Order: sequence, then C-alpha cells, then structure tokens
Amino acid sequence: MTSGLRKAHKYIWLLLIIVVPVIMVFSIKDLDIFSSENNTASQLMGSKKVSLNSFENDIVKTSVFESHIEIILKSTLKNSSSIVYDMDEKGNKSNVIGQLTTAGIYNFNINSLPKGIIIYDDLKHVEITKFSFKWD
Repeated sequence: MTSGLRKAHKYIWLLLIIVVPVIMVFSIKDLDIFSSENNTASQLMGSKKVSLNSFENDIVKTSVFESHIEIILKSTLKNSSSIVYDMDEKGNKSNVIGQLTTAGIYNFNINSLPKGIIIYDDLKHVEITKFSFKWD
C-alpha cells in the first residue's frame, strides 16, 4: 500500500465510523418500536383481565384485551425483522403495532380493537402469519 492509499484508507474508515451509526438510527426510527412499550408479565399480574378474543397456532399465541394485545412467541423466528401489523377490513396490513425479536411474551398497547393481526417480515417482504378476530 502506498502512502496515498494508506491515507485514503484511514479517512474512509473514519468516515464509516460516523456514517454507519447515523444510517442505523435513521433506519430504525420509523419502525415505531419505541413508542409501544413492552409491558412485562409482572406489571400485568395485579389486574386479572379476561381476554376478549384469542388465537393460537404453532408460531404464536395471541390474546386481545381492551387496552392491549398479548403475543406469546413460542420460538424465535427465522426472520429477524418481524413486525406486527393491525389488519384492516380487506385483510391488508394497516398500522404497526410492534416488533417481535426473540421467543417470549410481548404486550402492545392498542387504541381500538383490531380486525386481525399480521406478522410480516419487512426486509424480505414475507408474510409470516395472519389471523383475524371475530367480534360479536
């Protein structure tokens, strides 16, 4: 490596140290995962609420309450960017509810009762699972 290449290499790496974290911040700021606070099970144990509707398959178990949705992810998904969406009347994804990462219990606050839930991989544009709720 010549001295000119060494200088260029040094400046490129210094620039990357600054640019990569900024790109990462801008890429996750619109995911809306920070606004829906995940409540732990210990926070909800004080109030025993009855679920309005529930659904279970081999991937997740979901219970809908008046003010939140509880999603129990049975095992870690192969898709690293799994986002939970609210389903509209036509069966399409509409609003972001939250993000699923590893196996565990997730609680997401909701404003209104959803028609259904879609778990979708935003990076690969693949629908992981989808189910609808029937309200009386």
